[in-house]
Amino acid sequence: MQAERSGVTTTDGIHLNVETTGPATAPVTVLLVHGWTCSTDSWHNQVAELPRILGATAVRVVTYDHRGHGRSDAAPVGSLRIEQLADDLVTVLDDAVGDGPVVYAGHSMGGMTLMELADKRPDLFGSRIKAAVLVSTSSGQAARGAFGIPPRFEPAAVRVAPRIARVVGTRVDRRVERLAAKAAATTTAVAARRRAQAAALLQRPALRQVVFGKKADPAEIDVFLRGLALLPGLSYSGFFEAILQHDRAHALKVLDQIPVEIMHGTRDRLLPPRHANRIAAELPSARLWMYPGAGHMLPQERPRDVTHRLASLARKVA
Repeated sequence: MQAERSGVTTTDGIHLNVETTGPATAPVTVLLVHGWTCSTDSWHNQVAELPRILGATAVRVVTYDHRGHGRSDAAPVGSLRIEQLADDLVTVLDDAVGDGPVVYAGHSMGGMTLMELADKRPDLFGSRIKAAVLVSTSSGQAARGAFGIPPRFEPAAVRVAPRIARVVGTRVDRRVERLAAKAAATTTAVAARRRAQAAALLQRPALRQVVFGKKADPAEIDVFLRGLALLPGLSYSGFFEAILQHDRAHALKVLDQIPVEIMHGTRDRLLPPRHANRIAAELPSARLWMYPGAGHMLPQERPRDVTHRLASLARKVA
Protein backbone atom coordinates (compact mmCIF):
# COMPACT_ATOMS: atom_id res chain seq x y z
CA MET A 1 0.00 0.00 0.00
CA GLN A 2 1.42 3.36 -1.04
CA ALA A 3 1.77 6.00 1.67
CA GLU A 4 0.10 9.35 1.05
CA ARG A 5 2.49 12.25 1.55
CA SER A 6 1.20 15.52 2.98
CA GLY A 7 2.35 17.90 5.70
CA VAL A 8 1.52 20.10 8.65
CA THR A 9 2.75 23.53 9.69
CA THR A 10 4.06 24.01 13.21
CA THR A 11 3.28 26.97 15.45
CA ASP A 12 6.51 28.66 14.35
CA GLY A 13 5.89 28.11 10.64
CA ILE A 14 7.97 24.97 9.95
CA HIS A 15 6.62 22.50 7.37
CA LEU A 16 6.78 18.90 8.59
CA ASN A 17 6.58 16.04 6.10
CA VAL A 18 3.81 13.60 7.07
CA GLU A 19 3.17 10.21 5.44
CA THR A 20 -0.07 8.29 5.98
CA THR A 21 -1.22 4.77 5.11
CA GLY A 22 -4.76 3.54 5.70
CA PRO A 23 -8.17 5.21 6.07
CA ALA A 24 -8.99 8.03 8.49
CA THR A 25 -11.93 5.87 9.67
CA ALA A 26 -9.65 3.11 10.99
CA PRO A 27 -10.36 2.22 14.64
CA VAL A 28 -6.75 2.90 15.69
CA THR A 29 -3.79 4.95 14.47
CA VAL A 30 -0.18 3.85 14.92
CA LEU A 31 2.08 6.90 15.04
CA LEU A 32 5.74 6.16 14.27
CA VAL A 33 8.30 8.78 15.35
CA HIS A 34 11.92 8.35 14.29
CA GLY A 35 15.22 9.07 16.00
CA TRP A 36 18.13 11.48 15.61
CA THR A 37 19.65 11.57 12.08
CA CYS A 38 16.92 9.26 10.73
CA SER A 39 13.75 9.84 8.69
CA THR A 40 10.35 8.25 8.06
CA ASP A 41 12.18 5.63 5.97
CA SER A 42 13.55 4.02 9.13
CA TRP A 43 10.00 2.70 9.72
CA HIS A 44 9.52 1.30 6.22
CA ASN A 45 9.14 -2.27 7.47
CA GLN A 46 6.40 -1.35 9.93
CA VAL A 47 4.57 0.87 7.42
CA ALA A 48 4.44 -2.06 4.98
CA GLU A 49 3.61 -4.84 7.43
CA LEU A 50 1.14 -3.37 9.93
CA PRO A 51 -1.73 -3.07 7.38
CA ARG A 52 -0.98 -6.60 6.16
CA ILE A 53 -1.10 -8.05 9.69
CA LEU A 54 -4.05 -6.06 11.03
CA GLY A 55 -5.99 -5.47 7.82
CA ALA A 56 -5.87 -2.56 5.41
CA THR A 57 -8.95 -0.89 6.91
CA ALA A 58 -8.22 -1.81 10.53
CA VAL A 59 -5.26 0.49 11.11
CA ARG A 60 -4.00 3.88 10.03
CA VAL A 61 -0.22 4.31 10.07
CA VAL A 62 1.22 7.82 10.32
CA THR A 63 4.90 8.76 10.20
CA TYR A 64 6.53 12.17 10.01
CA ASP A 65 9.98 13.72 9.77
CA HIS A 66 11.17 15.80 12.71
CA ARG A 67 12.14 19.37 11.86
CA GLY A 68 15.63 19.42 10.40
CA HIS A 69 15.30 15.79 9.26
CA GLY A 70 14.18 14.00 6.12
CA ARG A 71 11.79 15.99 3.94
CA SER A 72 10.78 18.46 6.64
CA ASP A 73 12.01 22.06 6.75
CA ALA A 74 15.35 22.86 8.36
CA ALA A 75 15.26 23.61 12.07
CA PRO A 76 16.05 27.26 12.83
CA VAL A 77 18.65 28.15 15.41
CA GLY A 78 17.04 28.12 18.84
CA SER A 79 14.53 25.39 17.96
CA LEU A 80 16.82 22.36 18.15
CA ARG A 81 15.36 21.20 21.44
CA ILE A 82 13.38 18.15 22.58
CA GLU A 83 10.83 20.58 24.03
CA GLN A 84 10.22 21.95 20.53
CA LEU A 85 9.84 18.43 19.14
CA ALA A 86 7.10 17.80 21.72
CA ASP A 87 5.30 20.93 20.52
CA ASP A 88 5.64 19.69 16.94
CA LEU A 89 4.17 16.35 18.02
CA VAL A 90 1.08 18.10 19.35
CA THR A 91 0.66 19.76 15.95
CA VAL A 92 0.89 16.37 14.22
CA LEU A 93 -1.63 14.86 16.63
CA ASP A 94 -4.09 17.71 16.08
CA ASP A 95 -3.68 18.24 12.33
CA ALA A 96 -2.72 14.85 10.89
CA VAL A 97 -3.66 12.05 13.29
CA GLY A 98 -7.21 12.95 14.25
CA ASP A 99 -9.27 12.21 17.36
CA GLY A 100 -9.13 8.40 17.46
CA PRO A 101 -7.00 6.25 19.77
CA VAL A 102 -3.26 6.32 19.12
CA VAL A 103 -0.53 3.75 19.63
CA TYR A 104 2.75 5.67 19.73
CA ALA A 105 6.11 4.19 18.76
CA GLY A 106 9.17 6.32 19.50
CA HIS A 107 12.65 5.29 18.44
CA SER A 108 15.58 6.94 20.26
CA MET A 109 14.91 10.71 20.07
CA GLY A 110 11.32 9.85 19.16
CA GLY A 111 10.95 8.15 22.55
CA MET A 112 12.45 11.18 24.26
CA THR A 113 9.89 13.34 22.46
CA LEU A 114 7.10 11.29 24.03
CA MET A 115 8.62 11.69 27.51
CA GLU A 116 8.82 15.45 26.99
CA LEU A 117 5.17 15.44 25.92
CA ALA A 118 4.26 13.49 29.06
CA ASP A 119 5.94 16.21 31.12
CA LYS A 120 4.17 19.04 29.29
CA ARG A 121 0.79 17.49 28.40
CA PRO A 122 -0.06 14.61 30.74
CA ASP A 123 -3.72 15.08 29.79
CA LEU A 124 -3.04 13.46 26.39
CA PHE A 125 -2.11 10.09 27.93
CA GLY A 126 -5.03 7.75 28.32
CA SER A 127 -7.32 10.15 26.49
CA ARG A 128 -5.63 10.17 23.05
CA ILE A 129 -2.39 8.22 23.39
CA LYS A 130 -3.59 4.81 24.54
CA ALA A 131 -0.38 2.77 24.38
CA ALA A 132 3.30 3.24 23.60
CA VAL A 133 6.40 1.38 22.45
CA LEU A 134 9.71 2.87 23.55
CA VAL A 135 12.43 1.62 21.20
CA SER A 136 16.16 2.04 21.90
CA THR A 137 15.63 5.21 23.90
CA SER A 138 16.58 6.88 27.18
CA SER A 139 14.92 8.87 29.94
CA GLY A 140 18.13 10.83 30.59
CA GLN A 141 21.88 10.73 31.23
CA ALA A 142 22.38 9.73 27.59
CA ALA A 143 26.17 10.01 27.82
CA ARG A 144 26.42 7.29 30.47
CA GLY A 145 28.21 4.33 28.92
CA ALA A 146 27.75 5.57 25.36
CA PHE A 147 30.38 4.37 22.86
CA GLY A 148 31.89 2.25 25.65
CA ILE A 149 33.31 5.29 27.49
CA PRO A 150 34.45 4.32 31.04
CA PRO A 151 32.45 6.06 33.81
CA ARG A 152 35.45 8.09 35.01
CA PHE A 153 35.66 9.79 31.59
CA GLU A 154 31.95 10.56 31.24
CA PRO A 155 32.05 14.15 32.65
CA ALA A 156 34.75 15.09 30.15
CA ALA A 157 32.87 13.35 27.34
CA VAL A 158 29.73 15.37 28.06
CA ARG A 159 31.74 18.59 27.74
CA VAL A 160 33.68 17.62 24.65
CA ALA A 161 31.09 15.63 22.65
CA PRO A 162 28.97 18.64 21.57
CA ARG A 163 32.07 20.37 20.19
CA ILE A 164 33.00 17.27 18.23
CA ALA A 165 29.44 17.00 16.89
CA ARG A 166 29.54 20.63 15.74
CA VAL A 167 32.83 20.04 13.93
CA VAL A 168 31.52 16.87 12.27
CA GLY A 169 28.30 18.63 11.25
CA THR A 170 30.21 21.53 9.74
CA ARG A 171 32.50 19.20 7.80
CA VAL A 172 29.55 17.21 6.47
CA ASP A 173 27.88 20.43 5.27
CA ARG A 174 31.08 21.64 3.60
CA ARG A 175 31.65 18.29 1.91
CA VAL A 176 28.08 18.20 0.62
CA GLU A 177 28.33 21.81 -0.60
CA ARG A 178 31.48 21.02 -2.58
CA LEU A 179 29.81 17.94 -4.01
CA ALA A 180 26.71 19.91 -4.94
CA ALA A 181 28.82 22.52 -6.71
CA LYS A 182 30.50 19.83 -8.80
CA ALA A 183 27.12 18.27 -9.56
CA ALA A 184 25.46 21.56 -10.54
CA ALA A 185 25.50 20.67 -14.22
CA THR A 186 24.09 17.17 -13.66
CA THR A 187 20.53 16.00 -13.14
CA THR A 188 18.80 16.31 -9.78
CA ALA A 189 18.79 12.53 -9.35
CA VAL A 190 22.54 12.30 -9.91
CA ALA A 191 23.18 15.18 -7.49
CA ALA A 192 21.06 13.49 -4.83
CA ARG A 193 22.90 10.22 -5.34
CA ARG A 194 26.28 11.90 -5.03
CA ARG A 195 25.12 13.67 -1.87
CA ALA A 196 24.21 10.30 -0.37
CA GLN A 197 27.54 8.86 -1.48
CA ALA A 198 29.39 11.69 0.28
CA ALA A 199 27.60 10.96 3.54
CA ALA A 200 28.28 7.25 3.09
CA LEU A 201 31.98 7.91 2.54
CA LEU A 202 32.17 9.88 5.78
CA GLN A 203 29.98 7.68 7.94
CA ARG A 204 29.81 4.04 6.74
CA PRO A 205 33.04 2.74 8.37
CA ALA A 206 31.69 3.44 11.85
CA LEU A 207 28.10 2.35 11.29
CA ARG A 208 28.45 -1.37 11.80
CA GLN A 209 30.29 -0.83 15.07
CA VAL A 210 28.37 2.09 16.52
CA VAL A 211 24.84 2.19 15.11
CA PHE A 212 24.04 -1.37 14.07
CA GLY A 213 24.54 -4.69 15.83
CA LYS A 214 25.61 -8.07 14.52
CA LYS A 215 24.77 -9.19 10.97
CA ALA A 216 23.31 -5.87 9.87
CA ASP A 217 21.51 -5.98 6.53
CA PRO A 218 23.46 -3.80 4.04
CA ALA A 219 20.16 -2.62 2.55
CA GLU A 220 19.07 -1.30 5.96
CA ILE A 221 22.41 0.50 6.38
CA ASP A 222 21.71 2.18 3.04
CA VAL A 223 18.29 3.30 4.32
CA PHE A 224 19.98 4.87 7.34
CA LEU A 225 22.58 6.57 5.13
CA ARG A 226 19.90 8.12 2.93
CA GLY A 227 18.33 9.75 5.98
CA LEU A 228 21.73 10.88 7.20
CA ALA A 229 22.52 12.40 3.80
CA LEU A 230 19.51 14.71 4.14
CA LEU A 231 20.53 15.95 7.59
CA PRO A 232 21.97 19.49 7.84
CA GLY A 233 25.05 19.87 10.02
CA LEU A 234 23.11 22.17 12.38
CA SER A 235 20.57 19.42 13.07
CA TYR A 236 23.37 16.91 13.60
CA SER A 237 25.09 18.93 16.29
CA GLY A 238 22.10 20.79 17.75
CA PHE A 239 19.92 17.77 18.43
CA PHE A 240 22.95 15.84 19.70
CA GLU A 241 23.36 18.48 22.40
CA ALA A 242 19.63 18.33 23.11
CA ILE A 243 19.84 14.56 23.63
CA LEU A 244 22.72 15.00 26.10
CA GLN A 245 20.61 17.50 28.08
CA HIS A 246 17.47 15.33 28.03
CA ASP A 247 16.35 14.18 31.51
CA ARG A 248 12.69 13.23 31.89
CA ALA A 249 12.74 10.20 34.17
CA HIS A 250 10.23 11.96 36.42
CA ALA A 251 7.72 12.14 33.53
CA LEU A 252 7.61 8.37 33.11
CA LYS A 253 5.01 8.12 35.87
CA VAL A 254 2.53 9.61 33.36
CA LEU A 255 3.16 6.69 30.98
CA ASP A 256 2.49 4.18 33.74
CA GLN A 257 -1.25 4.63 33.19
CA ILE A 258 -1.11 3.15 29.66
CA PRO A 259 0.29 -0.15 28.26
CA VAL A 260 4.00 0.33 27.45
CA GLU A 261 6.48 -1.97 25.73
CA ILE A 262 10.22 -1.26 26.11
CA MET A 263 12.49 -2.68 23.39
CA HIS A 264 16.29 -2.55 23.35
CA GLY A 265 19.26 -4.28 21.75
CA THR A 266 21.99 -5.78 23.91
CA ARG A 267 24.67 -4.39 21.55
CA ASP A 268 23.32 -0.84 21.45
CA ARG A 269 26.45 1.29 21.73
CA LEU A 270 24.72 4.67 21.40
CA LEU A 271 22.33 4.03 24.30
CA PRO A 272 23.49 0.92 26.19
CA PRO A 273 20.89 -1.46 27.72
CA ARG A 274 21.13 0.22 31.13
CA HIS A 275 18.90 2.97 29.70
CA ALA A 276 16.12 0.45 29.02
CA ASN A 277 16.55 -1.02 32.50
CA ARG A 278 16.27 2.44 34.03
CA ILE A 279 13.02 3.12 32.16
CA ALA A 280 11.63 -0.27 33.18
CA ALA A 281 12.43 0.47 36.84
CA GLU A 282 10.34 3.64 36.61
CA LEU A 283 7.50 1.85 34.75
CA PRO A 284 6.70 -1.29 36.76
CA SER A 285 3.69 -2.11 34.60
CA ALA A 286 5.69 -2.02 31.33
CA ARG A 287 7.14 -5.07 29.59
CA LEU A 288 10.86 -5.07 28.78
CA TRP A 289 12.19 -6.89 25.73
CA MET A 290 15.94 -7.32 25.15
CA TYR A 291 17.26 -8.47 21.78
CA PRO A 292 20.63 -10.27 21.83
CA GLY A 293 23.08 -9.02 19.22
CA ALA A 294 20.91 -6.11 18.09
CA GLY A 295 22.22 -2.54 17.98
CA HIS A 296 20.51 0.83 18.08
CA MET A 297 18.32 0.49 14.97
CA LEU A 298 15.78 -2.06 16.20
CA PRO A 299 12.99 -1.03 13.75
CA GLN A 300 15.38 -2.07 10.97
CA GLU A 301 17.37 -4.81 12.72
CA ARG A 302 14.42 -6.62 14.33
CA PRO A 303 11.54 -5.42 12.13
CA ARG A 304 9.25 -8.40 12.75
CA ASP A 305 9.52 -8.08 16.52
CA VAL A 306 8.86 -4.33 16.52
CA THR A 307 5.95 -4.74 14.10
CA HIS A 308 4.31 -7.52 16.12
CA ARG A 309 4.64 -5.59 19.38
CA LEU A 310 2.87 -2.67 17.71
CA ALA A 311 0.22 -4.91 16.19
CA SER A 312 -0.49 -6.47 19.59
CA LEU A 313 -1.00 -3.06 21.19
CA ALA A 314 -3.13 -1.86 18.28
CA ARG A 315 -5.45 -4.87 18.72
CA LYS A 316 -5.69 -4.18 22.45
CA VAL A 317 -6.49 -0.50 21.90
CA ALA A 318 -8.97 -1.10 19.09
